[in-house]
Amino acid sequence: MKDPLEPDDFPASRFATNASHLPTHGNVSLPRRRFVQGVATGGLLAAAGLWPALAWGQEQAGGMPVLRGTDIRLKIGLTPVNFTGAARQATAVNGLVPAPILRLKEGETVAIHVTNQLAQPSSIHWHGILLPFDMDGVPGLAFPGIAPGETFTYRFKVQQSGTYWYHSHSRFQEQTGLIGPLILDPAGTDPIQADRDYVVMLSDWSDREPEWIFRRLKQSSDFFNYQMPTVGDLVQDIRTMGWAQAIDKRKMWDAMRMNPTDLGDVSGATYTYLANGMPPAANWTAIAHPGEKVRLRVINGSATTIFDVRIPGLKMTVVSADGQDVEPVTVDEFRISVAETYDVIVQLPDERAYTIFAQSIDRSGYARATLAPRAGMAAPVPRMDPKTWLSHGRYGHGRHARHGRHGRSRHVLPARQARGVATRGARTRHVWHAAR
Repeated sequence: MKDPLEPDDFPASRFATNASHLPTHGNVSLPRRRFVQGVATGGLLAAAGLWPALAWGQEQAGGMPVLRGTDIRLKIGLTPVNFTGAARQATAVNGLVPAPILRLKEGETVAIHVTNQLAQPSSIHWHGILLPFDMDGVPGLAFPGIAPGETFTYRFKVQQSGTYWYHSHSRFQEQTGLIGPLILDPAGTDPIQADRDYVVMLSDWSDREPEWIFRRLKQSSDFFNYQMPTVGDLVQDIRTMGWAQAIDKRKMWDAMRMNPTDLGDVSGATYTYLANGMPPAANWTAIAHPGEKVRLRVINGSATTIFDVRIPGLKMTVVSADGQDVEPVTVDEFRISVAETYDVIVQLPDERAYTIFAQSIDRSGYARATLAPRAGMAAPVPRMDPKTWLSHGRYGHGRHARHGRHGRSRHVLPARQARGVATRGARTRHVWHAAR
């Protein structure tokens, strides 16, 4: 079947969903129609209290339903959503996107009954969890999958603690919303003490069918890259570094057969970035008062997006990475890749609101939430950092990373090499922290 690109496949308003805030960004004023519609939609849902109502009286954490215990029932099905001003169907669990927080206890044996109400097979994979292979939830490897109308019971003993997540492993259902937080509480006293505990689940959403996105990527891997090198970039480099060096710079990338702006497969050209299932304008808010220790469990449940996360005006103390406790290290920003989790401790010094700002690595959009003493408060949303080319330093291959847009000096170091950091995990982490 012919699948032509409509003329308005990627109108400027697509970027406005995230990349525009009320002021303009740089010298470019972006249309805000879809963005403003997102404001209205998110505001209506929050004002009407529809999200908590859908939880059928379950425990709430920052407006997100929490399911506890050793016998849990989940239903996978379609639910209507509207993140951009266009009504769509999302793949939900118990009618929610993201799915409910599952809070289990280390040492207990749990039974999670999952009923598939979709017309297609489905599944749930427990990401990073130690369990029998046939409970892992990967169709074709661990089990056949969950057929339409059927119920599968996942049964396993919880053998660890920390912040994890769960998601579908069937076709593109993860991209269409089937993701959820999974918190495993330790059997004894949690060594990480906090007065308040919130999940911040980051994700990327497209009004387009995932199959359409996939086809476009197969046709051209840079289809969604709207910041390709231009003649203007060449002229600017010639002015700053001279003709020979500017040409050598491009020859280097040609020799590597790499695109210097290929920071992500899919961008804000089609994605809206969400925090706990809410677009930036909906302003998901976590309540905290000055002096309280707040634990933010940041989960990247995106399909493809890497985020740089910061809270302007606040330091964050990283205390856990991928469910593994680490020796605390204070940072002003960290990078979180797909499927990773970081737990951080923050404290409000005053009665003001603070923005939790997660910009995509390609700077095509952002997710946003708020930490504040009262609901309805908001803090300024910072401008995104300038778009940039790939560099060795950005991925920890160089000694130092770039200086931030505001002159903040940052180091990119494997966390276990950073001062005062030791992890139990085997993988190397990258943490951006303030210069000493």
